[in-house]
Amino acid sequence: MCGICGYVGDHQPDLLEPMCRAMETRGPDDMGTWHDAAAQVGFGHRRLSIIDLSAAGHQPMCNEDQTVWISYNGELYNFQGHRQHLIDRGHQFKSHTDTEVLIHLYEEMGPEFLNELNGMFALAIWDQKKRQLLLARDHAGVKPLYYWYDGRRLFFASEIKALLRVPGIPRELNASAIPDYLAFLWLPGEETMLKGIKKLEPGNLLVWRDGTINKRQWFSIAYEPDESVSEDQWVEKVHDGFMEATRRQMVSDVPLGAFLSGGTDSSAIVACMRNSFPDREIKCYTYYCDPKDMVRDQFEEDYPFAKRVAEHLNVTLDSFLLRPNCISLLTKMIFSVEEPDADPTVFPNYLISKRAREDGTTVLLSGMGGDEVFFGYRSHQALRLYQRLDKLPSWLLGPALAAATSLTASAMGAQSALPRRLSKLRKALSGHGLQRHMTLSDWSSSEARRAILDSQFIESHGWSDAPENRLKEYFDGFRGAGDLNRRSYVLIQSFLGAHNFLYTDKSSMAVSLEVRVPFMDVELLRLCARIPEHHQLKGQTTKYLLKKAMERYLPRDILHRSKTGFGPPLRTWVAADLDHVTDELLAPSRIRSRGFFDPIAIQRVLEDNRTNKADHAYLVYALMTLELWLQTFIDQPGVEVTL
Repeated sequence: MCGICGYVGDHQPDLLEPMCRAMETRGPDDMGTWHDAAAQVGFGHRRLSIIDLSAAGHQPMCNEDQTVWISYNGELYNFQGHRQHLIDRGHQFKSHTDTEVLIHLYEEMGPEFLNELNGMFALAIWDQKKRQLLLARDHAGVKPLYYWYDGRRLFFASEIKALLRVPGIPRELNASAIPDYLAFLWLPGEETMLKGIKKLEPGNLLVWRDGTINKRQWFSIAYEPDESVSEDQWVEKVHDGFMEATRRQMVSDVPLGAFLSGGTDSSAIVACMRNSFPDREIKCYTYYCDPKDMVRDQFEEDYPFAKRVAEHLNVTLDSFLLRPNCISLLTKMIFSVEEPDADPTVFPNYLISKRAREDGTTVLLSGMGGDEVFFGYRSHQALRLYQRLDKLPSWLLGPALAAATSLTASAMGAQSALPRRLSKLRKALSGHGLQRHMTLSDWSSSEARRAILDSQFIESHGWSDAPENRLKEYFDGFRGAGDLNRRSYVLIQSFLGAHNFLYTDKSSMAVSLEVRVPFMDVELLRLCARIPEHHQLKGQTTKYLLKKAMERYLPRDILHRSKTGFGPPLRTWVAADLDHVTDELLAPSRIRSRGFFDPIAIQRVLEDNRTNKADHAYLVYALMTLELWLQTFIDQPGVEVTL
């Protein structure tokens, strides 16, 4: 895994080394630069050696006549087959890397070569003959890629910190994105919180030529259920497809292990690893929490199940108590992730990655993406429930849910799981289509967001239901049949690409570790897009086919237990560990000086959350994260702050 950077439409070779050094942890094994003064183009590269550890893998890399240059971050899982085909067609290879395969595939096919790739990547290719730069990001957005374009010049990098080394790129807040951030806890789409710096979206490419850029989506999948295949046949197809996907991603010239939470997805991956390599030592990593910390968040402890899976499959499990200095680690995560992201799951992801790297492991397989591909979220169950409840009269259901929400909140506290879910159910049933998907994705509410925003801010930037509009692009871009399929598509395009993969990549690369995600294998995605919805979610049983396929390897009670989140107890942390700095970070004087929020409204949010009158833990955490992000990337040019 690596870091890439570069420019076109300008000639600033002296910038390449500082940009590379800003991404040192992405590639501690090697650094390289290349530039062409006449063409006004330059590439930089940081290398974390995974395949072919020799110097032959040095980048930027070129073809035989130096007319095609590449800077590439990622892993191509089907490169060996392509390599042999290219050799048969007369191409010469100097290394055993997947990078060189990409160069020759591009020579053969141009940008259409992207359709031949099964992997995770962000890449830049300079075509000297066409005087053209191609930027591309993998089909699911596993690897990040940012760019800044001023109407002629274009700069790009794997990390924002590298772009901030470019003179002239402003550190200006993208204030219009604040409502989106408060809604999702992260930013979907191409926008970042820095004005002018954009993300290339999953499955998209960008071409620069003669100072003009053009973007298009190169990857799209159609969901076309095949009812001619029986349930038993689907079980076998899922088994075989998942086994092949996991095997493909185990190719590595360095030590490889896995995350193991004890949930279905990570357990299935480790089971496939063990089945593929019965005698190999397999190292797995996880964390556990103090039971007292779990009460407020009402999580079921995953750790006992992780231990059982490890014993059942005879793998090594390295675990640790998750009780960090939250505020100290929070500032580090904001510096590493670079975009304000208020999901605390970044904490265990970073700490597990750090533990594995210190243990000598360089690559970990992750179960991320399994919920999207195999209908594993409560939102899938909710959509199925909504379809049934739509048949009941609204005049009866609405008041009943309102009464139930009020009673449970009074009896149990607003932060308890039941009143939270009843409130979301009530809101979702009042809308349809895109509105329901937005309700299932919303971590606050339009009313709560508007209440805390400063009136002058709203007057300056306008007010609309912008977060819903961000999902509309993906909602409308869905091809195929089924509302649950549409939900998975929206999640893959937005939640995974702009959030889960973002923090996973950044927090693991902060310790120079690569994370691979077998559930995002292209062939597996195409297979699952053909499965009828009633097989994916059978009744209210999530991941039905995957669970059936894995029953030959794992105990049924492991596979069929209720879903829990692989995340830390945020509500406890906000109420205890982080409470002493909340008043400092969100002090009225500081809020007033920023000019985004109403200080009185913010104090009301803090008080209601502390007294359990409302469940604002994630909103409070999002506001704290945003303030620390502002201190890191607006007040300073990407410098880790200390408190």
